[in-house]
Amino acid sequence: MSVILREEWHYLIRRRRIAVLIVSTMLAMIAATQLIAQQSGFTNIIVATPQAIPLPHAQIGRLFAASLCLALQGWVIVTTPLVAASTSPPTGLQPALPPARLFARLLAVWGGMLLVVLITLPFFSILPLFGSLSWPEIGWAFAVILTSGLLSGAYSLGWIALVQQTPPALVAIYSSLLVWVGAATLIITNNPVPNPTLISLVAFNPFAMIIAPLAPAFPPDGPIAADLQNVLRLTHGPVDPSIPLYRLYLAGSGMLVFIVVAGASWLARPRPRRWQRFDTVLSVMLILYVMVLVGWRDWWWIIGQ
Repeated sequence: MSVILREEWHYLIRRRRIAVLIVSTMLAMIAATQLIAQQSGFTNIIVATPQAIPLPHAQIGRLFAASLCLALQGWVIVTTPLVAASTSPPTGLQPALPPARLFARLLAVWGGMLLVVLITLPFFSILPLFGSLSWPEIGWAFAVILTSGLLSGAYSLGWIALVQQTPPALVAIYSSLLVWVGAATLIITNNPVPNPTLISLVAFNPFAMIIAPLAPAFPPDGPIAADLQNVLRLTHGPVDPSIPLYRLYLAGSGMLVFIVVAGASWLARPRPRRWQRFDTVLSVMLILYVMVLVGWRDWWWIIGQ
């Protein structure tokens, strides 16, 4: 397994697309940071020092945190399918893969996305300059981002295994993402009364969940509060932002990862498809995960709150 993983990782990092992705990630984060800085009245936040920042209040910190997290969440969701596609052969046609090879490919994709997230950490180091942000809030936000990377990598390879051709699979991935996020946003913003179905839609909207750890401390008034409240209207609608729905997102996404990996493994393996040891191991892990969820259901099942 370790040999296969090294082969998949070396194949992935040698692709030119990965180098372009790393450089474009840096440029995208710089552009996002500069844009937020200009809207907040700064000239160049990248080279600013704590003494040079004319900080009127800590609301700017909330705006920076929400904007940077949204930018990174969107970047991870958009670029993970491209990383998954980089593991495909140049022809774009997907050969049958044994479960070990597919799982190694999935680990390589996850490693690539972890690298993308890690290189953005310097941009988030400016957030403590503004105060009012706690490390648990930032930590939960990054947990949501990493979970989105895991889920995105799994369903990207799942679509590729289903379609068996990389370009059409990418079209299917981005189309399904656009339909899901667009439909969820329309339903959330046009429904004035919260209900369990609406709360579930919010909980599995990745852009709403990246805001959820930060939303309870959004200021109700002030010069930048209106911008933050507009973000909440788009992501949460009538749902109370103080409900920690990101817990449901983290728990449910883990379950979805298991299901998608199992489906992708079954679709990608050579025919005739038979039950293999990988399926047994995955089933045991899924059962253990469900047992953990049941034991900690008071932590993540918060729809009735």
